[in-house]
Amino acid sequence: MRDIGVCIEPFYQGMAFGQKLEKIKALGFTSYEFWFHDKIFTGDTLIDEMKDFSKIAELNASLGLRTNDFVLNHPDGGIIAALINRNEKQKILDKLKYMIDLAHQIGCKKFISGSGNKITGLSQKNAIDAMIDALGDIGEVCQKHGMEIILEPFNSRVDHPDYFLDNPQVAVDVVKAVGNDHVKILYDIYHMQIMYGNILDFVRSKLTYIGHFHIAGVPGRHEPIHNELNYPFILDSIDAMGYQGSYGLEYWPTMDSDESLKKTMEHLAQGIKR
Repeated sequence: MRDIGVCIEPFYQGMAFGQKLEKIKALGFTSYEFWFHDKIFTGDTLIDEMKDFSKIAELNASLGLRTNDFVLNHPDGGIIAALINRNEKQKILDKLKYMIDLAHQIGCKKFISGSGNKITGLSQKNAIDAMIDALGDIGEVCQKHGMEIILEPFNSRVDHPDYFLDNPQVAVDVVKAVGNDHVKILYDIYHMQIMYGNILDFVRSKLTYIGHFHIAGVPGRHEPIHNELNYPFILDSIDAMGYQGSYGLEYWPTMDSDESLKKTMEHLAQGIKR
């Protein structure tokens, strides 16, 4: 059975975290993800607020939900550190055990990591080498504790103009060089359609290195319904390749969150029914 989860932040703005979980459970979802352990997204900005992981664990158990992943490193490197900055690797390692303990508390087994934004004067080769080095050490710790870290390429054409890792092949090359099954990539179909397209051929040849997918409509990053991508076909095709992980809905709803998620799931189910 295909698992489609909700990236909780863009949905149900103004509601408490627990209320959001109750909402997605009522719609039939069984998994979800969130961005930061110590920040809340208000719809416009991030504010400092530590999530109650004991409460999340209770809600997961009572509602029958699973936390698929949350963010270890912010994409721009501003939260904790940047993978491409050798001088910041130890910051991540120093925080890692604490983050793993939080993840274990709620039954989560995956972290998302960004690369960090481009650094003036840092060559592409040195940035890539730094990522490989950092992920090698992070991956060893994650493997020891039953965790997985998934490295996410973003688009630099629309949403993240200063982001370093905007090429999925470079991300795969980094993961290959690390050589640890606990280090994979997060393939965001929205971001990669904007950057390179050729979604299914790329996924087919690189699936072994992919640990998670994100979904959003192109252009606009809204519902994956009326857009340039045939998502029912894409998801059916990826399933047929043997993928057994989760797909995360990470988009900005253009309507009430309940209505948006219902319509999205009905649309995506068209492929399954064919």
